[in-house]
Amino acid sequence: MGRGGGNAIPRMKIKGIITYIAAAAVVLSAGADARGASDADELRRAVEASSVAVGRQLGDYALVDQDGAAFRMSDYWKTGRPLIVSFIYTSCPEVCPTITADLKRAADEARKKYGDRFNVLNIGFDPANDTPARLKAYGAHYTKTFSSFRFATGVPDAIARLTAELGFYYKRNADGSFDHIDMASVASPDGRIYAQVYGIRTDAGAVDGRLAELLIGKPRSGGASILDKIRFFCYRYDPYTGRYVFNYAIVAGVVIQSIVIASVVYFAWGDRIRRRFRGRG
Repeated sequence: MGRGGGNAIPRMKIKGIITYIAAAAVVLSAGADARGASDADELRRAVEASSVAVGRQLGDYALVDQDGAAFRMSDYWKTGRPLIVSFIYTSCPEVCPTITADLKRAADEARKKYGDRFNVLNIGFDPANDTPARLKAYGAHYTKTFSSFRFATGVPDAIARLTAELGFYYKRNADGSFDHIDMASVASPDGRIYAQVYGIRTDAGAVDGRLAELLIGKPRSGGASILDKIRFFCYRYDPYTGRYVFNYAIVAGVVIQSIVIASVVYFAWGDRIRRRFRGRG
């Protein structure tokens, strides 16, 4: 009985310690990790959705451009040119204007090499507000001619299906603004999604590489690199500085969870592990 009682106390202590650690972890990580983990999970889903879209044939959607002219997506496939598709919303205060400006600069640089052998279509994904007039006012900040750098909208159902088809992730916030992925899609001349270009604000030049593959037969590069994925999960975009900054909330949550797991393992099986190693010695 004495030996049994002696072993019960340490086991109770271990259970108490584990319970305490787990409770402390919940308290410590709740503030730092909840939002960061949620953001990281959304980014993961966004990147996955865009990745599986590659190779998909785009549907023939009816759209209306900034001048009110109706057209269909299939009109682009008749030109035999690649198409770059970017999504924006006209009431966006910071991020979309930066994406559009950087994409326009990248397109201008590409035209110096390839001329008018490709098109760019910027689509408003907030059809209730992205009217042709607003798209034209928005686009006028970046181009004087809309022939090869066009803006368009469509009925809500068409926009919802087109964004899903292209793997473009966005989410409306309570204040009417949107969270959305920074990405442009490159479609081949036959209307098939050829590649996704991530981080237009920081690497718009990657568009040129994808066009080179389609237009001059440059060997195809891989998808998002390991560094790109680390940036998506461990960094967040700061619209005030225009840079990606380290997301301490996500990393703190991972560190805290790792400490909890290591502590649980140590207190639950530490003695057993030490005895096993001593026995081998």
